[in-house]
Amino acid sequence: MSNREQLPEEEKFSDDPEENLRLQNDFLKMKMMAESGAIFGGGSDLPSDIENQFLKNVMEFEKTNSVANNRSIYQILGNPEFEDEKNLDEEKFEKEFTKLLELLKSNNINVEFNRERNDRFKYNFITKELFEHETSFVPVKGMSTYFLYEEFHPDHELEIKDLTNLFLSDFLERRLDENTHYINNQFLEPDGNMVSLEELIKRFQSLYDAVPVFENTSFHLEKIDFELKESDNQLGGMGYSEGVINYDLMFRDGQRKVINGPFKIYFSREWDCWSICFFYLAGFNLQKG
Repeated sequence: MSNREQLPEEEKFSDDPEENLRLQNDFLKMKMMAESGAIFGGGSDLPSDIENQFLKNVMEFEKTNSVANNRSIYQILGNPEFEDEKNLDEEKFEKEFTKLLELLKSNNINVEFNRERNDRFKYNFITKELFEHETSFVPVKGMSTYFLYEEFHPDHELEIKDLTNLFLSDFLERRLDENTHYINNQFLEPDGNMVSLEELIKRFQSLYDAVPVFENTSFHLEKIDFELKESDNQLGGMGYSEGVINYDLMFRDGQRKVINGPFKIYFSREWDCWSICFFYLAGFNLQKG
C-alpha cells in the first residue's frame, strides 16, 4: 500500500486548521466504517474540534474493548476495600459512601435508580451486587458507562405506571402515530377481534382529524396489578392499569363533547418488556372508523 493508504489518524491534510480538522474527521469516519461497520447520518452540528475528540474517544473505546476479557466491576475498580454497611455508624458511612462515589466517578461509571433510594440502599447494591457483575467494559477517558438498578431488579409496577402515563399523555397530546413503539403489533378489540397496529393508529388519526383540539385534559391512575409467569426460561406476564380520564372534544363545527369516564389498559410482558395489548378508553369509541 502507498503511504496515502496508511495514513495515521493525526495526518495533516491541510494547512488551514479548520479544514484540516474537517478532513481528518472525514477520514476517521471512513476508517470506522471500514473497520467496525459504523454508520453515520447527515452532517454533524458539532464544532470540528469537539467532533474530532469524540471520534477519537469512540475509536479508543472500541479498540480497548475489542480485546478486553470479562472482568468484574470490583476488579475494574482495582479491588477496593469497603466495609459492610451494617458495621458503619452515620459518620463512617458518609465517608465510605463519598469514597465510593468518587471511585465510580474517576472510572467513568454511573449508577442510576428509577425510584428514590436512600444512600445505604445504594451503597449495599453497589458494593454487594454491582461489584460482582462481570463486563468487558474498560473505562476510557471521555466516555462513561451507566448501570441501572432496575436492569438487575425490574420494577414491574413502575414500568406499567410509566407506560400508562406515556400512552395517555401521547393520546391527549395527539402524538400517537406509526412510530408508537409500546403497543403490540396485533391488538385485541373489545369484541374479541384482532386489529393491526397500523389500523389502530389510523383510528387515532381519524379522531384527531375530526377533533382538532382537546381541552381540559387530565387523568388519574387509581390501580395497577400484574401477574408474572416463567415459561421456557422467559419471564412473561399480564397486567393492567385503571383510572379515570377527562377531556373535552372540540369538533370542527364548534361543538364540544365532555368526556369523563374510566380507562383500563392491559399489558403483556414478552422479551423483558411490557407493551399494551388491549385498552378501554372513554371517548375513543366515538371515532372507530
